[in-house]
Amino acid sequence: MRNVTDANGVRRWGVGELARATGLTVRALHHYDQIGLLTPRERTPSGHRRYTEHDLRRLYRIRALTALGLSLDEISSVLADQSDDLTALHTLLTTQLRGLNE
Repeated sequence: MRNVTDANGVRRWGVGELARATGLTVRALHHYDQIGLLTPRERTPSGHRRYTEHDLRRLYRIRALTALGLSLDEISSVLADQSDDLTALHTLLTTQLRGLNE
């Protein structure tokens, strides 16, 4: 599925296009969906995933946290803690830095 722009100018991406644009595999995106890390906000009537700009921003956060060495479980916890997202992230990064220094 190709990217789609609706009448309001909002873009949506299919899983293949999002995979190509981000350097991930379709399988990785499906895995992220399966574990609840990145669940697309929309699906077509036939069930195909459609990612919105909100999903894309979340994916960039996931990629950045992955690059910092956080596990998918840790990333899930940081992203799930909407009330105090920065504190949870700070705690995880401080713990990781302490481990690297040791």
